[in-house]
Parts: sequence; structure tokens; C-alpha cells
Amino acid sequence: MKCRGCGIELQTVDSSKPGYVPKHVFELEEEPLCQRCYKILHYGKLTIPIKEEIFIHQIDELLKDFNKVFYVVDITDFEGTYREEIIEKLQSKEVFFVITKFDLMPRSLSSKEAQEWLKNKLGVDSKHIFLTSSKNNFGVRKLEKFLTSLKEDILVIGVTNVGKSSLISKFTQTSPTISPFPGTTLGLLKRKISNSKYYLVDTPGILTNDRVVDLLSPECQAKILNTKRLTRKTFKIDVNRAILVSAFCKIEVEYEGDKLPIFQIFAPENVKFHETRIEKAEDLMIQRAGDLLIPPCKKSEIKNIKWKKEIFELDEEKELVICGLSFINVKRGPFKMKLKVPKNIKIVVRDRLLKPQRGG
Repeated sequence: MKCRGCGIELQTVDSSKPGYVPKHVFELEEEPLCQRCYKILHYGKLTIPIKEEIFIHQIDELLKDFNKVFYVVDITDFEGTYREEIIEKLQSKEVFFVITKFDLMPRSLSSKEAQEWLKNKLGVDSKHIFLTSSKNNFGVRKLEKFLTSLKEDILVIGVTNVGKSSLISKFTQTSPTISPFPGTTLGLLKRKISNSKYYLVDTPGILTNDRVVDLLSPECQAKILNTKRLTRKTFKIDVNRAILVSAFCKIEVEYEGDKLPIFQIFAPENVKFHETRIEKAEDLMIQRAGDLLIPPCKKSEIKNIKWKKEIFELDEEKELVICGLSFINVKRGPFKMKLKVPKNIKIVVRDRLLKPQRGG
């Protein structure tokens, strides 16, 4: 028997291993939750760490059983959650992109603008893109209608915490465990689609290692992960100033002319910003990590980090993305942006999603 929350095979022998459920609960309940899912659901506690191998070794074999795949991507961290290595595995499948958390984007971004941007980024027809929000049900009815028109089971994939479980619960008859912790789904979950004889098959979130959130403990990830609209801060800084976006990113600028660069930084509400003199910035990143600068949630989480410095040329047509942390929209350029971030963090310059003359 499998846990109805995460899909792991249940066992009553070892409480330190995945799938444990007390024997009396196993015998009494028709569809028990494992101890881990029970604690997540009722207390917001994560007990057993997640292992990437639970999913990675299954994906190629699993894909053989499906013709259609729902690839779930978080629009607030598009470059961090849309992965070329996943796309490569889906070449022979019909892929539908389900874009989540649209409600967390600035209000100035219309669904039409987002849809057009996504169409260009993904290189697919609009009929293969579903813009959604589980929180306010935006796009849910359209996706539900499409789901019930399909006469086959659908595989659902995505990296950790893109909102797969929340979305699936909208269309199916039983609810998986929904929590802010990464990788909540441990096994494969079959959920019967409402008003249909077919199933959505949920998979464990694919773990990544090139987003800022990947550097954090599960508890800190849960604190940082977005549940409210992105916060926005506008900066106009000179060459002798630096901006710290958490303790994991330092920003400096270089420019020509007499007009200072202007840009806006968008990030989850619990990410802390701080502007300071350049000569103080790097000391602050270490000394104030976990209090003035969050993430990390604890100073210990920034120890042993290896760093890199990169320079990017930006103008009003571009945005810079620090995966798993924030994105930066240019209001006045051109200028050079100098970044210091952890060595493995993915940084992307993309065509703008937000119009620079508008905020949010």
C-alpha cells in the first residue's frame, strides 16, 4: 500500500526511513498518510531529507507509458524551473506547459502579455500553454475542460515546488499532501481526474542545484518560497554603491553619461535587500547573513560557499534573472551590472517580461 500523500510505499518497521506509519494507524485507516506527510500536513514539519535519486532513476522508464506530458513551470522563477535537460527527455512526447503562480506576478502584467512572452520563449503554439494560479483559480476551468477532453492518462512533471500538487488537487478526487517543503512527493501518485476514468500521474519534484533556494535548508526554503505577490524595489545607484539581495548576491553598476541607471528588483517578500557602500558590502554579506540579509535563515548556511563574479550588459529591452532568488527589470539603461553570487548559481539575461515603464 502506498501513502496517499507522497506515493511512497508504506512500512511499519523503521520510523527513520521513508514510508513509515505506526502499525495501529496502518491497520485502522483505509488510506493512511506516512508519518512524514502527516507531520507536514498538520505541523509543517519536515522529518526525512529528500533524495534526488528517488525520481531521476525512474523518469526514462516511466515516460514509456505516456504519450502526453504536463510540464509544470513556475513563472516567478521561469529560468530556474524550465529545464533543457527535462525537455531533452520529452522529445518524443506531446508536451503541454502548465505555467503556475501567475497571481504572484505584478498586476501590470496581463495574461495576454504573459501568454505571448511564453509562446516566444517556449517555441510552441498557444494551445500547448496553460497560464494558471491554484490560489485564485485563474486558468483552472480552461485547463479542467482540456483535461476532461483527453482520453488517456497524463504524466505531470516539474522541479520542486512549482505547485504541481496544488494544481492536481483541483482536478482530482483525492488530495495529495500540499506543503511549502521541496520534494514533498516521494513516489508516483495516480490521481483519478474528476468526471473522467483517466488519471493524472504526479511525480516527485526534480531536484536542482543551480538555484539560490537549492543552497538552503528545507525549513528555510519553506520560509522563502513565494506565497504572496512578488515584492518590488526600485534602485538608482552610483558606482560607489552596492545592493545586496539576500546574502547570496551583490550588485554593482558601471555606466557612461550623467544619468544614473534605474532598475527594479522583484523577489519573494521574505528576501531582504540592503544598499550600502561598496567597501562595506562583502563584509556585510558574511556578518549579517541570516538577520539583515535573508536568505539564508542561519549564518551557517553561507559557510563554505564558493563565489563567482560576472558582468552583464543591460538595457530597457532585457531582464536579468538570478535563478531561485529574483529577477531585475531595467527602467533606464544601458549600463553594466556586476554580480557576485555563489559559483553554481544560474544567471540568465532574457527578453523582458515586464514593460519597463510600468511597475506592478
